[in-house]
Amino acid sequence: MSFSREELGVLVNTCIGRRNDYAVQRDDGGYLRAGRVLTYDLVQAHLAGQVTLGTYVIDEQGGCRFAVFDCDKRGGLVDLVDVQERLAADGIVSYLEASRRGGHLWVFLASLLSPAQLRRWLLPYCPEGMEFFPKQDSTLAGPGSLVRVPLGVHRLTSERYPFVHLDRSEWFRRLVPVASEVGASLAWLSTVQRVTPLAAVSSPEREHAQEATKKNTLQKNVAALTRPTERMTIQEWCAQQDAVGVIGRYVALDRSGLGCCPFGWHHSDGKDTHPSLWVHEPSRLGGACWYCHTWKQGGSVFDFLRLYYGLEARELWQRIQKGGQL
Repeated sequence: MSFSREELGVLVNTCIGRRNDYAVQRDDGGYLRAGRVLTYDLVQAHLAGQVTLGTYVIDEQGGCRFAVFDCDKRGGLVDLVDVQERLAADGIVSYLEASRRGGHLWVFLASLLSPAQLRRWLLPYCPEGMEFFPKQDSTLAGPGSLVRVPLGVHRLTSERYPFVHLDRSEWFRRLVPVASEVGASLAWLSTVQRVTPLAAVSSPEREHAQEATKKNTLQKNVAALTRPTERMTIQEWCAQQDAVGVIGRYVALDRSGLGCCPFGWHHSDGKDTHPSLWVHEPSRLGGACWYCHTWKQGGSVFDFLRLYYGLEARELWQRIQKGGQL
């Protein structure tokens, strides 16, 4: 089984996230990080069934070209069909892939989107008990989560799992493969519709900010970030901010300063369903003002913004210094 570079490129450009690193599936179904650049020869070996690859969803520049809903249980494809129909009702096209147990639901993007924006946009569609990828808002703590690259052979079952679609031609609905062979599946994959994220993200993000402010009982007005002076340090800038008010722009807080942590990668199923983030006035100027009881991590206003937007410290500080909109 051999494929042209053009055919291999279809899979690479559609379903591969990070290209300077990948993982290899072991015989027990787990994955081993390779720490090397992904090559076309490896993609060829994946499609030939000689090796099975896992791809990190967030690429080396910190962006995403797709999102995946993962329901890893018997009958999970049925649950994913429900999610697919909810997405379609909002104009978001998605594609079903079968797996060993359940399946995956892929949303392909027309342009790169930061994992933080992608999660704020699509994570609300993810039901309890289902996983959403990317699980992280950034790659600051490592390469992040990975998914099995489609059309390969699962090492645990020695089976290929195809993309499927809902056939409504009969009086009942059923899921059928989009193609019977790998080559035909690649040809189909080249025709998938990619969602334009910018227009789709703007409205939900606006609603998210409005809802957080509306629910927040700690503040009457949304706190604005002040612009630092030329020689001001980050800690000095943090000392000037209304810590509770600033974080309250992003998280709905109760009267005790508790809210659901937005950094979902350290919570079950990729999201915090029980308030575990405590926001408080810092004990020292510019110091720690928030703490996640599940993650057992916290930090300053600057640390919160850095994690929330998935930016390196230098880039965030440059934006703040320029008075850029966050």
